[in-house]
Amino acid sequence: MKKKIMVIAAILVDAILAGLAISMPAYAATHEANQQALIEAAKKEGVVNIIAGWPPKETKAIFGAFGRAYPPIKVRQTMMSGREGLERLRAEFASGRRGTDLISSSFYDLEIAGMLQPWKDWFEIFPDTKKRAVHPSLSGALEPPAVKGLMYRTDLVPRDLQPLTYAKLSDPRLSGGKIAFNIRQYEHYAHLYPKWSDEEIIRYAREVLVPQKPKICNGGAACWEMLVRGETWAIPALQSHQYFSRYLPKGIVNIAMGSDVAPVDEGKPMLFLKDAPNPNAAKVFLYWLATEEVQAIYLQLRGRADPYDANNIIGEWMQKHGAKLFNHPDSEREARSRELGAMVLRMFGLPVPKK
Repeated sequence: MKKKIMVIAAILVDAILAGLAISMPAYAATHEANQQALIEAAKKEGVVNIIAGWPPKETKAIFGAFGRAYPPIKVRQTMMSGREGLERLRAEFASGRRGTDLISSSFYDLEIAGMLQPWKDWFEIFPDTKKRAVHPSLSGALEPPAVKGLMYRTDLVPRDLQPLTYAKLSDPRLSGGKIAFNIRQYEHYAHLYPKWSDEEIIRYAREVLVPQKPKICNGGAACWEMLVRGETWAIPALQSHQYFSRYLPKGIVNIAMGSDVAPVDEGKPMLFLKDAPNPNAAKVFLYWLATEEVQAIYLQLRGRADPYDANNIIGEWMQKHGAKLFNHPDSEREARSRELGAMVLRMFGLPVPKK
């Protein structure tokens, strides 16, 4: 009798363990099942339509890698800038004839227009996604952060002004075209210091920038070329990643960053549109953009990388030159900066570009 009870108990234990062996992995792999369900739904849609200004070199690398990972899903890009794309979307939303799933553009304008929707269970389905690669609103995937600061030529700026800072721009030795003013990136004035009021920024522009009689350049690349050629000594508040992607490989190593402040924005997002016609394919593509593989492509082709990580060239450079980093919200970058920038342009007697 005792032997019979022991056999029955052993059978019951084996049955319980077998049940656990089945149920535990199934429970642990819930996100994998959700991933597969999303991918299968995306395959049925078969396409994701995006608006972006990505050049062929980037699209070949990113779309090619995506195609190898998800061959049934095609990516179609409409080549437009963010501003043109916004107008295209206004027409789509107004007519109800929706064709676009994702757009590479500024977050603020599209959020105000009510065109975005969050992907609320992103991290539940793909828990391996690094949060720094996702917009805080959960509405899009990000390029690595962009860094703005004061760039200067160490071989041209007087040694007793180095490290050059925004405060030192008032030195008379830097006047007469030795600093550059980018009329295209006129939104950058709110980036100067995170705690400056509007009045302080306007005062700075009036008392420091305008009397310098800076050289005018139109666009980041034009300003950088002037710096590289030695036509100007410093550029305030421009995209430093251009230095890494375009000029460092050429051997231009004598450029440093002003050490007082380096504002960081959260990267240009690829945004998920409300009522997207191919929502599942769009989600799979967004997840793909947030992977290490694509983030590495951004570093390779655009020079963008995490400035807080000293293991990459940008983070190492930031640490070397002692730049203090701070983040700021979209509303400040997109709205407040635009209005302040317009005021500064008027001080220079320059026309304000249309929004």
